[in-house]
Amino acid sequence: IDGITPRDDFPALPIFQELLRENHLLIAEHTLHHRDKEILFPGPAIDRANRQRWKQDGAMDLEARLQNEVKKLLKTYQPSTLPETTKKDLVKLMEKEARRHGQDHLPLPPMTT
Repeated sequence: IDGITPRDDFPALPIFQELLRENHLLIAEHTLHHRDKEILFPGPAIDRANRQRWKQDGAMDLEARLQNEVKKLLKTYQPSTLPETTKKDLVKLMEKEARRHGQDHLPLPPMTT
């Protein structure tokens, strides 16, 4: 399991702002260097459709898409089938990684009703 790897070579804010202003952030050396390792496919709440398709699909704003996604996740939720020992080992790994990055503890799990 790999932890989060901070990037020491991230451009300073003024350089980042310049790249945005000049509309070439996506072809900047830093972006090209990391893009193959850091590809992100956002979840269903992030809409990348153009305006016409967005309207055809119901013109839902971010809040509505998030609400739909939460309902879908709750409806299809299945409890973990991992053995308890495996769960405990995973928590230990996450706690170790959190401490390595200066975090005292993991976030508390959501309360169940």
